[in-house]
Amino acid sequence: MTGYTVRAEWDDTGWWVVTVPAVLGAITQCKRLDQVRADIAEAIEIQTGEAPDPTTITVEWHVPGEAGTAAERARQLRGEAEQIAAEAGRSTRHAVSQLHRAGFSLRDIGTMTGISYQRAQQLTQQR
Repeated sequence: MTGYTVRAEWDDTGWWVVTVPAVLGAITQCKRLDQVRADIAEAIEIQTGEAPDPTTITVEWHVPGEAGTAAERARQLRGEAEQIAAEAGRSTRHAVSQLHRAGFSLRDIGTMTGISYQRAQQLTQQR
């Protein structure tokens, strides 16, 4: 199934103007970003004769000015935070395993890794 990348641009009338660079004439307007995939899928179908699965549509949004820059920075930092949280989880599980094998108490393991002793206990039981 073909995937599409679409561009949603915020205009000064309060609407998202959505275009598909790969499909000439596929354009729509939406009030909210969560409506883009379904609405543009319909426009793509009208132009191509094939209905794309909305989950195969990637939305690249653009908001001009400081608001857009701030939103993009927040999205970028959230992505980085998710990656760091995943790495912290893996590292914590490894540390708990190693400390438990070394004979440390669950309370000490919790203190050393920054988690509760109850969570340390859960992690030692997840094998």
